[in-house]
Amino acid sequence: GGEGVVGQSMIYLVMVIVVFFVILPVALTVIISLKTKAEFQESFWQLPQTPRWSNYAFGLKGVSGNMINSIVIYLIVAFGAVGISSFAAYVFVRHRFPGREFLFMLIVALQIVPGVLTLTPSYLTVINLHLDNSWWALILPGIAGQQIGNIFIFRTFMANHPNEIYESAALDGANEFVLYFKLCLPLSVPILMIQLIGIFASMYNDYMWPYLVIENKEISPLMPILKSLAADLSDESGEPGVSYAVYLLAGIPLIFTTAFGLKFFINGDFAAAVKL
Repeated sequence: GGEGVVGQSMIYLVMVIVVFFVILPVALTVIISLKTKAEFQESFWQLPQTPRWSNYAFGLKGVSGNMINSIVIYLIVAFGAVGISSFAAYVFVRHRFPGREFLFMLIVALQIVPGVLTLTPSYLTVINLHLDNSWWALILPGIAGQQIGNIFIFRTFMANHPNEIYESAALDGANEFVLYFKLCLPLSVPILMIQLIGIFASMYNDYMWPYLVIENKEISPLMPILKSLAADLSDESGEPGVSYAVYLLAGIPLIFTTAFGLKFFINGDFAAAVKL
């Protein structure tokens, strides 16, 4: 009775504290982004008396080009990675060939190799192929780098598909591409979408690789130049709040992808997708 109420109250209290500290930095950034230069210099905690929504309009105009670069590049990477790895997983599940298990174990074994060890070889490969300072330097390594984990996850999920469905379709004359596109992919939508969103989010936030291989700011994704871009826009406008507005605007694509991805978590599709 009483102990249960106290325990429940403590859980709620801890959750409220956690949520408060999670929201606090975002709330402060929003407040600062709406301040005028005078209010910014006067007091850190003071609420804006005349919110400058124009800071967001100015910031969006400045970052929109590089944000679109990021969205286009990493959507290509996400769809390319999921498409190739899902077909590879389908082959591993639905076909028996010599060395199948050994080849799959080699792929899985590559997961123990830290990503930092492949950074230099990947960079040298891009340089030697003269792909640096182009979108190909982001797209091709991005797609290749996502294959190992995707193949493992997709194979695990696809192995639970009922064999009878595929056998019936094959008896009706369906070829491999029909089986893959008309049966396998629709049955795998939850895990495909979760991986798609995860890849996009992780690549969108990537700073190191684009910084190494892209020098031209006009074709660069947003994250490697976000700090300098925010500072330049703030200086250009004369309003410190613009830089904070830019940081918030940079997260808009991730807000949309997260909101879209929550659909699969809330509906329980995620649990079904990763069930072994």
